[in-house]
Formats: sequence, structure tokens, C-alpha cells
Amino acid sequence: MADSTSPAAELGGVTPARVPLYAGFLLTGVATVLLGPLLPELSREWSLPVDELAPLFVAQFLASALGSLLSSYRQGLSLVLGYLLIGFGLLSLAIAAWPLAVAAVAATGLGLGLAIPATNLRVAHSQPARRGAALSSLNLVWGAGAVACPLLFAVRPRGTSSDAVLVILAVAAGLVLVLLLRTPGGAEARADLAGASAPSRSSTPAGQAVALVAIAAILFLYVGIENAVGGWLVSLADQFQPARTAASLWIGSGFWAALLASRAIAPLLLRRISEPALYATGIALAGAGLFGLLAGRSQAQVAVAAVAVGAGLAPLFPLTVSFLAELTAATRSRSTGWVFALAGTGGAALPWLTARIAGGADRLAAGFVAPMAGLALLALLFGLLRRLGGTTQPQTV
Repeated sequence: MADSTSPAAELGGVTPARVPLYAGFLLTGVATVLLGPLLPELSREWSLPVDELAPLFVAQFLASALGSLLSSYRQGLSLVLGYLLIGFGLLSLAIAAWPLAVAAVAATGLGLGLAIPATNLRVAHSQPARRGAALSSLNLVWGAGAVACPLLFAVRPRGTSSDAVLVILAVAAGLVLVLLLRTPGGAEARADLAGASAPSRSSTPAGQAVALVAIAAILFLYVGIENAVGGWLVSLADQFQPARTAASLWIGSGFWAALLASRAIAPLLLRRISEPALYATGIALAGAGLFGLLAGRSQAQVAVAAVAVGAGLAPLFPLTVSFLAELTAATRSRSTGWVFALAGTGGAALPWLTARIAGGADRLAAGFVAPMAGLALLALLFGLLRRLGGTTQPQTV
């Protein structure tokens, strides 16, 4: 383990060369959860019920799955194309109308699918002795972006349209792209663009196959649950008191703030409890929160439940990705694109299923049966992974 007193250790391994990666990951946090606070505005602008906008979730996360499938082969090229597509998609969404907005959202999703796994794996492999700590700090930055997203809409000057927010985010994506190409960390990206560094073929040993399938299924469910809650939470809170949209936006930020805070304290908790114990605690807390969303009867109850879900879900993703990187370290994770791709389809499936079960914009709470069932299945799969010996890596988070 790296010296905990060094500056890099203090920041989870953030060096000048990695600043563009972390800055970009902040933006991906904003862009991933963008539909949540944006949907009520689009619903009013296009005069469509909010539940009829569910295809936007499907477009974003199916495109993200495709990007994830490609991302683990040429990480540098994936980062460049990823931020290029994110910027293009956000700019297009600012000027598009329904149904052309679906294509704009799909472009953004494709960019996210390329950039997010490539960033996770690059950071993980750059610090093999402190993989968990590095991934925790990286995903902490992503959580900060997710928290900031609803706030961008809540605190914008009166009279400022959502289109202006989208344009600002598109410009930010362009700046990240420039930084990636101009810093020392962009050397690999430039080599990939020139056609160098073609990946060698690698195979997955038979002994890893079952564990990889279990991890893929866990990530599918995790991403689906996180995006079902984050995507529909603002709309759920808004239906209790439609005149208090600002309060609903703050509730949306509360979910991501809880995820952010819980992810920040996970390294401290792991000094006292084991990773399986933290997993079990997180699942139980998230389950209690999901039940609260299902049974909530006021914005206050929804707010408390949302915080519980965010806090419970927080440690699950970085710990799972850490083990995935450890399991495939010999091949630099070039055989794991399909794992992240499956995770992306979860982000499409569960938000869509949540809307279908709800059956209407005024009955969204009933739809939260879908993420609750997904969490129960995730718990079963994590139990299987433990039996396979997939949670015994050193606790370096």
C-alpha cells in the first residue's frame, strides 16, 4: 500500500497527469443523472406526460452499453471519442425537440459508455497496490457531479432555460477533451488516434468465467437500481406537491449527496469492518430506503428514504469494480467490455421497468417495486460471489 502520508495517497492517487481523468469523471456524474432533473421540464415543454419520456432512459443506457462494450480495448481512444460524443450529444439536446431528442440522448449515452469504464480501468491499473482507494476517490468525484446536477437547475438565475445549462455542460466536455490531449496522460490517446497500441487478443480463463458473470449481473442490477432511483426521484417527489418543484430538485440532490458522503467514509469504515459486512450493511440500508420510497406519502418521507438509498448503494460499485480489475489484472481488463456493457443495459432496463410497473405519472411510487426486487437479486448474487471466493481481495479501499 502506498505511503498514506504522501500527497497522492491523500487524494487517492490524483497526480497532475490524472487531473483530466478526474475532471472528466465529474462531468460524467452530471451527464449520467441529467435526465432526472430535466424530465419535468421536458414534459412541460413538449406537453407530454413524464412517463412517456421513458424512451430517453432506454436510448441513453443502451447506447452506453454499446460504448462500454468497446471501451476496454483502446482506452485512450475511448476517452477521446467519449468526451467528443458527450459534448455533441448535450449540444444537440439543447436544440432538439421530441422525438429527435432521443438521438441526442443516445449520443451522450454512447460517450458515457466509452469514457466511464475506460477511466475506471485506467485509474485501477495505474495503482495496483491501492486499487480500491483510487477507485473510491474517483467515484467520489463522479458522485460530486451527480449531486451538482440537480443543483445546476435549482440555483440557475431566474429565466435561464435548461438549454443554457446543456450548452455549458457541452463546453465543459470540450475543455476536458482538450486537457486529455494536451497533458502527459494524453499520450496514449494520441497514439491510439494514430493507430498504434493495438490490443493483443486475450482469453478469459475458465476459472474466472463464473465470477465474471456474477460480477456482470451485480453491476447490471446496481446501475439499474441507481438510475431508476436517480432518474425518477425528482418526478416522484414532484407528484406530492407539484408547486414545489425546487424542493423536488433538492430531494434529487439529497440522494446523490448521501451517495457521495457514504462513499467518502467507506475507507474509514473498512478499517473496522470487512468488505462483505459493508456490502451487507449497504444492501440492508438501501432496501429500507427503497421501501420508504414505495410507501412514502409526503415529500419529507421521500427525502429521508432517498438519503437511505443513496447511503446504502454508495460502497457497492467501487468495491465490485475493484475486484473486477483484480480478477483480470493479467489481461489489463481487455476481456471485460461486455461486463460494463451489461451494466449499461441495467441502466436502461430498470428505469423503463419502473415506469411500466407504475402505469402512470401519478403512480410512480408503485414502480419502485422494480429496483427493490433488483436489490434482492443483487444480494443473492453477492452471496454467490462470496462462495466463489470473489470478495477475498485485500482491503485497500
